[in-house]
Amino acid sequence: MYCSGCGLALPSEALSCSSCGKRCIQDEPVSDPVPEATLLAAEGHPLDGRRSPESDSPTKPESGVPSTVGERNRLQRANAGSITLGAVALICLALGAVQGFIPIFLIEGAVFGGLAWLCAAKWPLPQSLHAVVLVASLLLAGLVGVTLDQDSFGPRYRYLSQGSSELRVDEKAGRTDRLGSGGWHPVAFDKAAEQLPPSDVLVFDFALKDGHWGPNWPSGDEICFTFENSSGYVIQKLSVQIEVKDKDGKEAKDVSQVIDLAREGGGLIDTGETSKVCALAPGNFPEGGNWSFTDVGAYGWKR
Repeated sequence: MYCSGCGLALPSEALSCSSCGKRCIQDEPVSDPVPEATLLAAEGHPLDGRRSPESDSPTKPESGVPSTVGERNRLQRANAGSITLGAVALICLALGAVQGFIPIFLIEGAVFGGLAWLCAAKWPLPQSLHAVVLVASLLLAGLVGVTLDQDSFGPRYRYLSQGSSELRVDEKAGRTDRLGSGGWHPVAFDKAAEQLPPSDVLVFDFALKDGHWGPNWPSGDEICFTFENSSGYVIQKLSVQIEVKDKDGKEAKDVSQVIDLAREGGGLIDTGETSKVCALAPGNFPEGGNWSFTDVGAYGWKR
C-alpha cells in the first residue's frame, strides 16, 4: 500500500497515512503490454514477418480489361475506326479495279487505308487527332460519291480530233458528239435507232409545222416541214402517212403512202433543236387537190 498524498509506503493493513493523514489506496496491477506479434497477427500480418501466400498471388484483372500485352495490342489494332476505314479503302480499290484501274479511286482507297492505319496505331485517338480523322473521312466520302456519280452513273468522255472537227465519245451512252457553234451535238450512236413510244410521239403532231409540197429539181417533188424537237430523244427520222385527194375529193391513187422525213443536209436532231425535215414526195401532186398527214412516228435514241 502507499499514501495517496505523500506516496509513503504503508503496511497493508493501514487505513490512513501516519505522516500526512491521507487515505491509503491499494496498488493497481500493471498489465503486461500486448506482444507486437499478437498485434501483427490480429491485423493479418504473418508472425514471422514474411509475406502471406495470398499476397504472392497475382491480382486478378478487372472484367473487360486485357490481361496481356498481346491482347491489348490486338484490341488496339482491331477497333471501330480501323475496321470501318479499312473496309471503305477496300471498296474504293475494288471500284478502281472494276472500272479499269481509274487513278482517282485508287488514290481515295490509299488515303482511306492511311486513315485506317492511323486508327490502328494510335487508338484511342487524342481529341485533336480524332477531329482530323473525322473531317478527312467526311471529305473523302463526299469525293468518292461525286466520283462514283460521274464515272459510274454519269458520262465518261474521250476527246478526239478529226481534221478541223472536235469530237467526244460518251463510252457509256455509246454516243459521239461534234463540237459546233452552239455546243456539242450528237452525230452518231453505237446502237440502231429505236421507235419512240406512242406517248412521246403525240407531241410531234404539233411539232411539224409549215408543211410544204413543192418541186426540188432534179430529184422531183419534195415534202418539207419545220420540226421542233421538244422530246427527250435524239431524232434520226420521222415517219408520216401522207394522204392526197384530187379536186373532186377522191383519194389520189399511188400517192397516199408513208414517207420518212430526215434532217435537211443530213445529221441528227438533238433535243430542244429546231430543224427543217424533208422527204421525196410519193408522186406528183394533183392539180387542184389537197394533201394532209397523219400517224406520225419517230425513231431515235434516249438523250
